[in-house]
Amino acid sequence: MKTHDSIHFVILIPHPSMGAPLRAQSRFLFAAGIHGAWSFPQAAPLARVLRPLNPDELKSLAAELRSAAIGSKFSLGKPALVPCPGFHSFFGPALDLLPPPLPYPGVLYPFPSLVLCTALAAPVDGPLLEQSRDMPPVNPVFFRAAMVANLAIKPLKGAGDYSFTWRIGKPRWLPSPRKSSPREIS
Repeated sequence: MKTHDSIHFVILIPHPSMGAPLRAQSRFLFAAGIHGAWSFPQAAPLARVLRPLNPDELKSLAAELRSAAIGSKFSLGKPALVPCPGFHSFFGPALDLLPPPLPYPGVLYPFPSLVLCTALAAPVDGPLLEQSRDMPPVNPVFFRAAMVANLAIKPLKGAGDYSFTWRIGKPRWLPSPRKSSPREIS
């Protein structure tokens, strides 16, 4: 993954079965005038990082996320707006996942609450939050399987505030909820 001039994140990628409801939300937001609705992959940013995590760190993070899951399934809640210092703000349905500790070197900003991004927005005022009430519902939607990965995102020069390219590194599946136990995750 070429990372020069890129901004780095560690992300949670939901199971592919979540694609349809998340794309529906992105289409709704884009039609409502939110130009950043397709600027970020449909994934939850876990942290902004100085450098990509190495494979062992990703494996450890995957195990921590599985242990932080409420029950063995992830579910989506109401839309939330989460600022990202030094970048835009993220907007999307909240995940019912406790934020794991991110004791890895190079973590610049761990997100206080995980949000499954469907939009990348500049500082947002009331209208977006008002429009979010009319977004297609995603509850109850559950998924068990998910992956963690590094993400490098790079603004396209001269293409506006919401034009980016991104590359997702090799993902690491979260351990199976049936095979994970507190003893195994230590």
